[in-house]
Amino acid sequence: MTDAWYDGLPDDAFAATTEIDKAYRNAEAIIRERLAQGLDYERACEVIQVKDDALRKNIIEDMLKVLISEEHFNRKLSLEEMAGKLKVSVERLKSAKLDMIEDVKDASIKEFYKSPGYPRK
Repeated sequence: MTDAWYDGLPDDAFAATTEIDKAYRNAEAIIRERLAQGLDYERACEVIQVKDDALRKNIIEDMLKVLISEEHFNRKLSLEEMAGKLKVSVERLKSAKLDMIEDVKDASIKEFYKSPGYPRK
């Protein structure tokens, strides 16, 4: 069997390298810890400190998408159950889910057009 493409890379090859990556990773850890303590989503996010308000908002919304992926898609928890658990509206979860699906679609299309073998003119 052949080695995986990532075999031989240093342990920190996928570590956060930009300030944005670090902000995302730090916020994710904080949000997960506070949710584990039983706080609702808004309270879990209220301590996230990022200099750029737009980046802070994106981090919080992206983390909601991560939770939807983990809980709704992987663990088959309904959006209604998630809404009760996180104390957010079902509408907010539905909107985040649609945004997430749109993000995946857009990324897939970009990758398709960059792929080798795609005819270029």
